[in-house]
Amino acid sequence: MKKLAAVAAGLALGAAALATPVFAQTIQVRSIRVLAADPEAAAKFYEKAFGMSETRRPVDTATFKEIVINTGATPAAAKAAKSTPIVIATKRDKAAPPPSMAALILDVPDMDKAIAAVVAAGGKGGKANKSGEGLTYAMVADPDGNPIELLLAAK
Repeated sequence: MKKLAAVAAGLALGAAALATPVFAQTIQVRSIRVLAADPEAAAKFYEKAFGMSETRRPVDTATFKEIVINTGATPAAAKAAKSTPIVIATKRDKAAPPPSMAALILDVPDMDKAIAAVVAAGGKGGKANKSGEGLTYAMVADPDGNPIELLLAAK
């Protein structure tokens, strides 16, 4: 009887593994985006409150900023940290309330398959775009409307 239960459990695990898309096995959380009316002030808050440090600024213009921070008392320690960084970005509509969830940002190995998987699972798809850093990105949403940014690194 114990052998039969073990075989049944093994078959159930095998079936679950087959149901997961192959590319999903390489998806990782890249970062978490926090929108702020004043990204500089928000970065200072996270630095003070949580001992984080700035690691870089992918975008730093008069109208839009992205400040990347991570765990670490110094910029060098934050750059070396293995934790998930926070991307603090300018909130376009400063009067709008914050979203129900900051945008989850996921690295994906295949943008078209990732967008198709979002739609197949009941989410809202998006269009792939190119960033200034050579990344391909798409904004999609889960079934509740929570934003998810998909990123594909330049090859």
